[in-house]
This record gives sequence, structure tokens and C-alpha cells, in this order.
Amino acid sequence: MNTLKIQPRNIERKPHVLRENGIIPGMLYGPNIQNNAVKASSNELYKALQRPGEVYEVMSKNGPVLVKFEEIQTHPVTREFIHFSLVQMPKGVENEVDIPVNIKGTPIGVKKGGVLMVLKDELTVNGVPRSIPKEVVANVSDLDIGDKLTVEDLEIGNKVETPENDDEVIAVCKTPIKEVFVETYDPLNDEGQSMPTPSEPLAL
Repeated sequence: MNTLKIQPRNIERKPHVLRENGIIPGMLYGPNIQNNAVKASSNELYKALQRPGEVYEVMSKNGPVLVKFEEIQTHPVTREFIHFSLVQMPKGVENEVDIPVNIKGTPIGVKKGGVLMVLKDELTVNGVPRSIPKEVVANVSDLDIGDKLTVEDLEIGNKVETPENDDEVIAVCKTPIKEVFVETYDPLNDEGQSMPTPSEPLAL
């Protein structure tokens, strides 16, 4: 389970002062907890968002709770964090989240000169927080040229379900695209006249 380090925030302290010191203001709320003003370091938020998975464990006034990001605001120019919101995921209650699809292996078709194309890198699943995996592994080692891996082929376990279509394609191994060179016809060159190069000024 991913963890996210947050701390209670004094709402009397100006948000811009926090941000100047690398601290991002946020809110934590949910059905079983009161709205809490919280804060986290910019580095902590960045590291958390780089990890696979969408469910995080944080420490609240009520003890540890499972949450997911409801909103992350960033500056339109610098893309720096401005504010974040976390929503509680109650225990025993099913939630819908997106988890990353981790492609593993080298397809047989790639070894023959084919190209692997990944068409889907996330999967939507439903399940209680503790049963939701950080990621789902997609092994493409057996794919030959022309073969495809679909949602139905993924092993997501029996504790979660996905609302996505079984035949939706995750990855496909295709024949490599061949480059075609087309020779152009220049009538002036055929008549013995050469076109000036960029270093040769046109005569007026």
C-alpha cells in the first residue's frame, strides 16, 4: 500500500507563504471523517504521484485512513503544485479507481522484427480499498506478429472486477512499417539545367 505523508495545517497561515517554503496546502475529507486542513511537501506529492497505484494510506485525526486524490491544482505556467484534495475511501466499500498496466517481457514477434504497440496503459477496476492492487502486470512475451493482448487476458485476481470490455486491446505486435522512397522527376535537370543551391543567389 502506498503511503503519503501529510500534516495538519493551520488555516490562519497564508497559502502563498506555505508554497514559498515548498509546502502545499490541501484538504482531507470523507464520509467517516471531518474536513481537515492538511499540508504536504511538494517533494512528497511529486514522489507519491510517480508511484504506481491510486490508493494511499495517510494519517488523520482519526488514525490511518485510505484515500485517493480528488483534485490536484497546478500553476498554468510553471506547473508547480498549488493545492490538493484527498477523499477517504471507507473500508469495506467498493470504489472505482484506475491502476497502471505494467508491460512485461519481450514479444516473440519483436524478436522477429515486429513492433510492439501499447494502446492502453491504465485499467479501471472496482473493489474495496485493501484489495485493489497497485498495478496489473501484462506479460506480452508470447505475442507473435499479428497477435494482441486484451483485457480478458489480464490477471487481475478475484477480489476486483473491471467494467471495461473484455475485447479491448491492451497491446498488439505489428509488422514493422517499411519506409518507401519516392524518386521525384525534375524536368529542368533532365534538360541539363541545374537548380541553384541555397548558397547561390538567384540571378535577377
